[in-house]
Amino acid sequence: MNISKNFNSDELPEELKGDIVPDINPEKLFDEKEYSTILIGKEGFSKKDTDNADYISVLVSKKSSREDKDAALKRLKENNAQTFIINAINNIKNTEQKASLIAACWETGLDFSGNFTFFIDLICHKEFIVAFEAFTVIQEMNVLIDIEILKSSIKKLNECSSPNSTVNDAIQYLESIVNS
Repeated sequence: MNISKNFNSDELPEELKGDIVPDINPEKLFDEKEYSTILIGKEGFSKKDTDNADYISVLVSKKSSREDKDAALKRLKENNAQTFIINAINNIKNTEQKASLIAACWETGLDFSGNFTFFIDLICHKEFIVAFEAFTVIQEMNVLIDIEILKSSIKKLNECSSPNSTVNDAIQYLESIVNS
């Protein structure tokens, strides 16, 4: 029996004993540099949700090739996975991975106009890369947003606790739409 020294074989279920359990140090599982865990949905995923979770994993993995990421973006678009992507963005803690998923919103070409205020909130994020990608999503929207939503979004951006250059650019951008 080949059980890692880090596991007590008496504590493992029978089906995990033997070669199924690799030599993993459980403490590393909580190290963000070693592993990432994204809680995307709930029990009872459909096949489509399971596939979407796989595509999301490809997007946030540093080991994925550009070709793999492009294929994942294509499949997410085919699956109309807006809600799934938004849920993943809400649940992910790692800043780089959050920014990658936000970028996926504009890279897929999916319509996220129904989530306009969600991205406005993200523009106020303390991390520049998150704010920048959220602003890019707003800029890439090809639909008209209600003037009142635009005005309330400008107000919200003016009230950001730590405004950065992206916040200021977003305010100018939205004001130019309101004034045109």
